[in-house]
Amino acid sequence: MDKQELVSVIIPAYNLESYIERSLRSVLEQTYENIEIIVVNDGSKDKTAQVAEKILRNAGKSYRIINQENQGVSVARNIGLSVAQGKYIKFLDGDDTLFPWTIEELVRAIEENNCDIAFGGQNVVNLKGKVLYRYDEMYKYVQGIYEASEILRAFLLRITHISLNSSIFLKEIIDKNLIKFIPGAKYSEDNEFISKYLYYARNVFVFNKAVAKALYRLKSTTKIPSLSAFHNVGAMLRLKRFFEERNVQEIAKIIELECIPDSYVWTIGNLAFNGYPLFDWLRIAKMDKVRRNIISCKIHNKHTKFGKQQNFLINLFRFSPFLVYVLLRSYACILRIMHKYG
Repeated sequence: MDKQELVSVIIPAYNLESYIERSLRSVLEQTYENIEIIVVNDGSKDKTAQVAEKILRNAGKSYRIINQENQGVSVARNIGLSVAQGKYIKFLDGDDTLFPWTIEELVRAIEENNCDIAFGGQNVVNLKGKVLYRYDEMYKYVQGIYEASEILRAFLLRITHISLNSSIFLKEIIDKNLIKFIPGAKYSEDNEFISKYLYYARNVFVFNKAVAKALYRLKSTTKIPSLSAFHNVGAMLRLKRFFEERNVQEIAKIIELECIPDSYVWTIGNLAFNGYPLFDWLRIAKMDKVRRNIISCKIHNKHTKFGKQQNFLINLFRFSPFLVYVLLRSYACILRIMHKYG
């Protein structure tokens, strides 16, 4: 690349003093040099902001650390967007990391192929860097250039997956179309944002490789069993309205028939995996609306390890929700051991 356009790396952080250094180091080690780093400290009660300041102070990169009262990850990302100066936006969660070449290759893919977004896969790793789940064990990635509408369908049908960590966006599209994260949303706010972005985008570049690493962290907020996990369903209902209002009935129908049932599957699975009390979980799982949505869910990525597991658990749910709970809790315990001793 002859001229390096500015990339704004937005990192929301809440109580991550033990993890944010590794994330920031992965950004500072990027082969792409023209970056600004925006850390939004979302009311942390630990030394997250101080650790970030210590690392960035003499790093030779433009940076900002914004301290706000705890308002959630959506507001933190929106604050980052409001001050970002870059042509490109790169989101990164404060406990996850990039490969040294990630930003350079994502930007090159957009610029050389006239695309509006580029993304790849994301490996799930433990603190020692051991891969617990490889990107292609979860979803399908076929490298190349695609129309955004095609990727939107594949994304909503869960054939492929786009994470904020593993993608890069054009700020112009975000600003022009007023795309924001929904304040207060705790789950699937990222999928909602990405789906709206794809609606306004033209072309997409897909990498068939991991471009980011998500840390499996035992004490993250998403590992706390809470009924706020049903925010997944809320996000899909909002997204359905978004496409209905724009008369994109095909996509609205996909969300109704595919995404909403899948959001119930994910929510119930999340609660079981993270240890929501068994009898309370069974009561929720057996509710007519919940059960109907789960058993109607279709798995479109059955060729992957993750897809096969999902399909098995949905079929088992029809027979015994209790066994589904036991299996998910057992797998959670195995992952804890792998995470600890990996």
